[in-house]
Amino acid sequence: MYKEEDISPHDLRTVRLGFNRTLAGDLPEKLSDALEELCVSVSLHNRDADDGDDWEVTLTTRGAPDKGEIVRRVAEVAAAENLPPLLQEKDVTVEKLPEKDWLRHVHENFPPIATERFFIYGSHYAGEKPENLIPLQIDAATAFGSGEHETTRGCLDALVWLKEQGHAFKNGLDMGCGSGILAIAMTQLWPKIKVAAVDIDPESVTVTVRHAALNAATAHIAAAAGDGYATPLAGQNAPYDVVTANILANPLMEMAPALVKALEKGGMAVLSGLLLRQKEEVAAAHEKLGLTRVHEETVRGWCALVFQK
Repeated sequence: MYKEEDISPHDLRTVRLGFNRTLAGDLPEKLSDALEELCVSVSLHNRDADDGDDWEVTLTTRGAPDKGEIVRRVAEVAAAENLPPLLQEKDVTVEKLPEKDWLRHVHENFPPIATERFFIYGSHYAGEKPENLIPLQIDAATAFGSGEHETTRGCLDALVWLKEQGHAFKNGLDMGCGSGILAIAMTQLWPKIKVAAVDIDPESVTVTVRHAALNAATAHIAAAAGDGYATPLAGQNAPYDVVTANILANPLMEMAPALVKALEKGGMAVLSGLLLRQKEEVAAAHEKLGLTRVHEETVRGWCALVFQK
């Protein structure tokens, strides 16, 4: 968790990975998953949002990174994809942030974000909060979803669209909750809702519980670690009138039957974690099971889809 009081000024490094080929398809996400345990955060930047085929991966580490382990994990991903080695140690460059820059790094890399209805800020932010926006305190953490990624933004915009359409949800599920930002956003848009937040990573559950407390949403959110829709909490609270799942394209398609089963008739699902070129394939996997696509949000080459059962 990024908090000013527990980051030493000498600890933060920016680690840039000079891959020897263009990163395309699902490769950037797979590399991010493989490297996230080695750092405080992983940044994926799409330099060509039109086709999603020009990515860069940057890590932020506390202390000097293990270059050998980074290269090893990248090699494992490459081998699984039947690709030649993508990275050598000489192509891993590390920049130690000067003492005077460490706090600026936190502010610049995790600045407050204003969306149509939300103002997302970390504990390091001491400025004013816009009166016309709903405040969400979400710290950069070891779990995905501090609001800066396009997929999170797309889901938030989709939830706002559902609110504007007059939906009044009472029973929600945030599948793959990460930081808990979507679960918390649901409680702010629909104050009477109860939300089950589920993630396969126990750390995400810990982070979600903390963020729920920071946003006075503890009474509305129950969080548990488990294997997707097979998690006892997910099954106990079903069926749901709204489900969010900001994961990746392939897991979304694999989980589609379980999603349909968990939704009540007329229920809405907000799905993201997919590039524009993956949109139709993901949509088809859900439409063939009886869901109807009713809306979509696009943010810089990423897409969030809204379905109704």
